[in-house]
Amino acid sequence: MDRSSLDDFVASAALLAGHLTRQCEKAVSDQASAAAELRQVAEGASRSLTAGKAELADAARAAIGEALAREIPAVVEAIARTGDRLGQVTDRLQREQASAGARMRIISWQSLATLCAASALVVAGTAYLAWVNVERAERADVSAQVLEALQDVSITSCDGQPCMRLEDGQQRWARNEDYVLIHTKSAATE
Repeated sequence: MDRSSLDDFVASAALLAGHLTRQCEKAVSDQASAAAELRQVAEGASRSLTAGKAELADAARAAIGEALAREIPAVVEAIARTGDRLGQVTDRLQREQASAGARMRIISWQSLATLCAASALVVAGTAYLAWVNVERAERADVSAQVLEALQDVSITSCDGQPCMRLEDGQQRWARNEDYVLIHTKSAATE
């Protein structure tokens, strides 16, 4: 390559390098301004986002406050009604408890009266049975005395009339003088 072509080439390369340098500088400047604009837009978006966020939070707080303002009286009223119902239930339970206590006292007194009556009947029945047994014992005592006396006496029938064998000196039966005649009511009326 000759010198002039080389000079042309270098001159062209220098022009090209200058042109590329200017374009690079312009691109760098454009990028810097684009970056600055982007930063400004981002800052604006951030401010806008922050403002929107604050506005959204305020709106949410207001909506929640408004909803609560509408709902709290209804909830308070429902709680008051529930409290009234609980008070009524408590009063009813107290009345029923008092009524049940009164019924239990009545039943207790009735049970006590029934037990006393049953005890009196048992005591009366026992007293009656004791009296009957005393009477039996007295009769048994008389019967025992009669049986004891009968060991010394012989009772038999003398011609259809009762007679017994007793001590000497009593009126005797004619067929056997060991026996004394007994006068009964039927024999005395004849």
